[in-house]
Amino acid sequence: MPRLSQLMTFMLAVALLAGCTAPAPRKEDLAMEAKLLKFAGPPIPSFTYLGHYDGFRTLGNKEVVIFTTVSDGYLIRVRDPCINLQFANVVGLTSTDHTVTSQFDFVISDHERCHIDSIRHIDYGAFKRDRDAPH
Repeated sequence: MPRLSQLMTFMLAVALLAGCTAPAPRKEDLAMEAKLLKFAGPPIPSFTYLGHYDGFRTLGNKEVVIFTTVSDGYLIRVRDPCINLQFANVVGLTSTDHTVTSQFDFVISDHERCHIDSIRHIDYGAFKRDRDAPH
């Protein structure tokens, strides 16, 4: 009987760990990330955030784009573990004195706090002009 209980405990642990793994990024997330990266600057330590934004888009469980104006956005990469970001209905950011910092702040998605790893400014106006231009 001890072997059976050990086997059941092992199977339960495997099932729990499998539930904690993040799904692979969707193809459309990878394509959007590649397009946005063309217009992303180098990593920056922080940006000013006045508590509202024009929209957001999650790119899997590692990245979210926050559109702060119609022309600007920020590609924010988060650290592990952050397993529910791609399913977020609402995204928020922590800040100090209206400044979001990669070293200290978090992306908040539903009930999960994801520590920010890096921030990159996106020239969203240029992205939209490129997207809308005939190719």
